[in-house]
Amino acid sequence: MPKELSKTFEVRWDDADLNGHLRNTRYLEYAATARLAFLIGEGWAPRKLLKAGFAAVSLGEEVRYLREVFPLEVVTATSRVIGLSADAARWRFEHTFSRESGEEAAVVRTLGAWIDIGARRIAPPPAELRTVMEEARAADCEVIASRH
Repeated sequence: MPKELSKTFEVRWDDADLNGHLRNTRYLEYAATARLAFLIGEGWAPRKLLKAGFAAVSLGEEVRYLREVFPLEVVTATSRVIGLSADAARWRFEHTFSRESGEEAAVVRTLGAWIDIGARRIAPPPAELRTVMEEARAADCEVIASRH
């Protein structure tokens, strides 16, 4: 069974834009926090990544807004790996944001990669991290191109 992570956020007043909705950049920040929570949950805290000489980088993000979210609401980001290159150097996470009612509010898709910090290049991650990513593949996970 693929691993799926849900991370809950309470929307603060300073998370809102001038219209009183959860601002667009906060969705991206929540998605990044959810990915970090996934990695930490799998034993890959930032210090361990740095010690291994690797970091995650975002190559692009796409957001689809479905419903408004307001301050003091609680949203849950459910994260899953929907794309992975054959060598696990590149990955795509999908984060589905749901309101307390269960209504989907937004979907964020992030294309990213592992970067070898020393070489400053995209590279396959250490074997243990690669296994974590492969085990997290969603049932509908696509194989994405690995260009490094």
